[in-house]
Amino acid sequence: MIRFLGSWLWYKLSLNLMGAWYLIREQVWDRHHRLPALVEQGGKLVVVTGGGRGIGEKAVRKLVALGCRVIVGVRSPDAVRKVFEDCGDAVQAFPLDLLSMESVQSFAKQVLQLGKPVDVLINNAGIMFGPRKETSEGFEHQLCTNYLGHFLLSHLLLPVLIKAGEGGKPARLVNVSSCAHLLGSWLDISDLQLRRSYQPEQAYGNSKAAQIMFGEHLAREIEARGANVKIISLHPGVIYTDLYSNVPGIKFVSAIARLIMKTPDQGGDTLVAAALNPTLEDTKGALYLINSCPAVSSALTRDEGAQAALWEATCRLLDIVPDQFGV
Repeated sequence: MIRFLGSWLWYKLSLNLMGAWYLIREQVWDRHHRLPALVEQGGKLVVVTGGGRGIGEKAVRKLVALGCRVIVGVRSPDAVRKVFEDCGDAVQAFPLDLLSMESVQSFAKQVLQLGKPVDVLINNAGIMFGPRKETSEGFEHQLCTNYLGHFLLSHLLLPVLIKAGEGGKPARLVNVSSCAHLLGSWLDISDLQLRRSYQPEQAYGNSKAAQIMFGEHLAREIEARGANVKIISLHPGVIYTDLYSNVPGIKFVSAIARLIMKTPDQGGDTLVAAALNPTLEDTKGALYLINSCPAVSSALTRDEGAQAALWEATCRLLDIVPDQFGV
């Protein structure tokens, strides 16, 4: 019991201190970073998971305004189609539940059946905190939604991303991570589902750290193949969205939170910049961005040995042959 309470207090304190630091940073140093002027995109095809609300919805609207065609993967496609009625046929909504690997495969099949290269894949959908739950396949919900489902989707859509990159400009795979990946600095690859000890903040941090580690390893795999796909992970800012619905007491401080946190519209800018900003094309390897600017992620996420171990473990969980990823 004492050990559990100590762990609970550690993650609560770490989360609050980290959140406070990033709020200050965004208000003082990063507040003037805005979406750069971007040219018309000429019908680029962008796939976005969870694009029906929050920063995803704002990003989709900005992408459409720049001349992109967007496919959103959501659990309620009919409702989301109504959200984007004013966008005409520039937005298509297909069913996607990242808690079901069968649903991920079905969504990818629909995208592939279009027979078109995918210029950008934005792995945006996510959940945060809440009690521990497992899917029917034995995957912890936060890890599954934020990481495992996106890992499988990236595997299935990588061939059409590679195809898009053959035209000269690199295709892009964007992972929407978080500064909370720092809470995943003690990620235990032997217990990815956190069956031995579960804290909501740790589960969230683990999933966000895993996204970055996956991206770093995939960038090396792609480079070895000579393919032209840019891998970008990002922290979009501390943004007030319904992701915070599971945070205790959030209703009592919501008015203050709205004043000091970034808006979903500002968060959408970070996704669009990662997807389209041409100044990011000239850098080598994977990128990690904070508020659209290159930054350094945690030591664990930059550890190539840990990245490789996570890659192997994830491939085993999803029944993917590691050296056949994206093939």
